[in-house]
Amino acid sequence: MRIVIVGGGLVGETLAGKLSSDGHDISLIEHDVATARALDERLDVQVIQGNGAKASVLRAAGIEEAELVVAMSNSDETNMIVGLLGASLFRVSHIVVRLRDPEHMEGFSLVSRDHPFEHVCVDPEAAAVDRIASLLEVPSALDVVEFMNGRLIMAAFRIGPDSDFVDQPVSFMALAFAGTPAVVAAIDRSGDWIVPHGDEEIRADDLVYFAIAREHLDDLVSLVGVQEERRRTVMIGGASRIGINLAKRLEGGDSRVVLIEQDPDLAQAAADQLDSTLVVRGQVTDRSLLEEVDVDRVATFVAATPDHEINLVAGLLAKRLGAARAIALVDNPALVDLMGHVGIDAIISPRLLAIGLTLQHIRGAGVRTVAPLLEDRVEVVEAEAVKGSPITRGRISDVGLERGVLIAALLRGEQLLLPSGEDRVEAGDLVLMITTTDQASLVTKYLSP
Repeated sequence: MRIVIVGGGLVGETLAGKLSSDGHDISLIEHDVATARALDERLDVQVIQGNGAKASVLRAAGIEEAELVVAMSNSDETNMIVGLLGASLFRVSHIVVRLRDPEHMEGFSLVSRDHPFEHVCVDPEAAAVDRIASLLEVPSALDVVEFMNGRLIMAAFRIGPDSDFVDQPVSFMALAFAGTPAVVAAIDRSGDWIVPHGDEEIRADDLVYFAIAREHLDDLVSLVGVQEERRRTVMIGGASRIGINLAKRLEGGDSRVVLIEQDPDLAQAAADQLDSTLVVRGQVTDRSLLEEVDVDRVATFVAATPDHEINLVAGLLAKRLGAARAIALVDNPALVDLMGHVGIDAIISPRLLAIGLTLQHIRGAGVRTVAPLLEDRVEVVEAEAVKGSPITRGRISDVGLERGVLIAALLRGEQLLLPSGEDRVEAGDLVLMITTTDQASLVTKYLSP
């Protein structure tokens, strides 16, 4: 596919590299001269330096032959112009735009009705709030993703030495949850990712992603060895859009919410927007302030300032002072691997969330959801099985899935299934497939008729 990406920030660069490795023909437009030069040295794609909101620059990037335009600059207005130019002037059939402002999103959707193209509006900050809210529902989870209309939960846990899963093969899940869809989907062992088969054993200190039916999540948490946290206070560091919207989401629930913000104007604006949240003015890395607001009684501390290095420090400090769990907003790829090893329990990456939302529009073949796990080494794809595709042509054991590609679950009507090699995928089934990122292009091959 010929794809034009506008914006060479973290999202644009990561997406360009990923799609290029999948075999797509990529042009990446970046306005800043120095950044464009650096991208040209790092990436094996065509890099165009210029303003992507100009038709001449889009032409130079090959938009007239493009099947997809992805606008990922830091400006909503630029992204809207790129999307509308791509659709109305150049007749591009598929448009993906990153928009943070809900009014911009509404306006773009209204204007788009006059043009015959498919479009997706991606809001990574809203996706981050959704992911954090999901994490708060599962004690001690390091990551939580919902699939199959919320029926299936994929949750990541660090396996402690006293867990019932230690030294058990992954096939133990079939015994522990007989008749229930439950599977070990992926294992991170000291930085090496494994998409396991039945004889792979779980070891202490593994980071394990489990896929399980929502109604059995509490049983899984018990076997992992997690103790239910009785504290109900959630403390949020930073009156960013993510911090405020998370506080709004939590208000009215059973959690007491405290928000810390250093800037007096932002603190006042947050207080004006929130009802029951206690807004405290101060630095999220101020030890005396955290002690004064009883951080040691907090169930979860969420560091959500715009400065992701400060988020990491604030999360570490909150944990050291007694917070039961720390979640940090971090988009720096070099810092993501620190999760679980330096005291941060979970890291939220809006960059990876934006990439997942974009990929589900690119993958095709009935794909509904794409979720890169942690630093994008494992990819989970939810798709509708299409008649005539390889996965519907016989038993799963006869499909010839490459090692490292796993069919984890099926949703057939209202029935959630954990398939074995003897089962068949039927046209119309929702299929959950898991693979290492370097084999992600194979998933499309299995799903395409």
